[in-house]
Amino acid sequence: MGLFSRLFIAVILIVAVPYYWLLLDAGPRGSRVTPIDIPAIRRLAASVPGQRPISVEYAPLAVRQMAGTILVAGGGLRVQTVAKIAFRLVTPGGDTVIDTGPTEAQAADVGFKHFNFEARRLADTWTQGARQVVFTHEHPDFVGSLIASEAFTPLAAKTILTRRQAEIMDRMRPGVIDEVGQIVPSDRLLAVAPGIVLVPAPGHSPGSQLIYVQLSDGREYLFAGDTATMERNVTWLRPRSRLASSWQGGEDREAVIGLLKGLADATARYPELRVVYGGDLAWLQNARQGPGFSSAFRYGGQEPDGY
Repeated sequence: MGLFSRLFIAVILIVAVPYYWLLLDAGPRGSRVTPIDIPAIRRLAASVPGQRPISVEYAPLAVRQMAGTILVAGGGLRVQTVAKIAFRLVTPGGDTVIDTGPTEAQAADVGFKHFNFEARRLADTWTQGARQVVFTHEHPDFVGSLIASEAFTPLAAKTILTRRQAEIMDRMRPGVIDEVGQIVPSDRLLAVAPGIVLVPAPGHSPGSQLIYVQLSDGREYLFAGDTATMERNVTWLRPRSRLASSWQGGEDREAVIGLLKGLADATARYPELRVVYGGDLAWLQNARQGPGFSSAFRYGGQEPDGY
């Protein structure tokens, strides 16, 4: 083999091996399924008397397009629309907000340059008027607007954090542990309102959790946050790429894969249960395949006014 051939192979290996490792490999293989006990969750959801949520609204705060392989390892180079989203569980007697989302600066820090200030104002109104606020996890692009709020004290008073979430968020804004309304265990199922149950799911972050919601009409959802940012994370059983995982300090990849398998298993066993993916805006807006939530904002693939 000539010198040129050896150099060519060396260059290919230098480029191809990191590319495969960072963007394509879905391993480690052999991760065990993390079971999600839906009957137990349902019993807890029914154990709290009162009015369950009647509908779900969402506000896409920041939007970007990125290659599919970033958030779904091996997902190809075709671009997908990704969003940072706040959710409102509309409930007679007091709403619940899931994930308040980022400020403009926090969104830009993770590459989301198209920011909708009107959606941000609406989500802030939801939070101010809510009975309680909960989070799928504690990363700044999901909790940042609360941490940065000038009205932090009254908002924190109605916020429910797990112990792990509170400890990490206290590093972002000292005093969180003292001011948050309720700190709950990080390691067990907990009903926090009629039809709403926190489900521990550490992996993407130490404080990650699924949030189970059963509406008054019986519809059921598991809000997955960044455990499953995109639909294909679950349907393909592929986590985000290692490149994406490194943005916010890495994650327990084996634990995430186990949770993805658990979500896939739960939805196969209970087809009426829907996973709500943390950032898959195209799925969320899909009238046939999506969850049927409502929004005042629609993103069509181009940057609309306000983004």
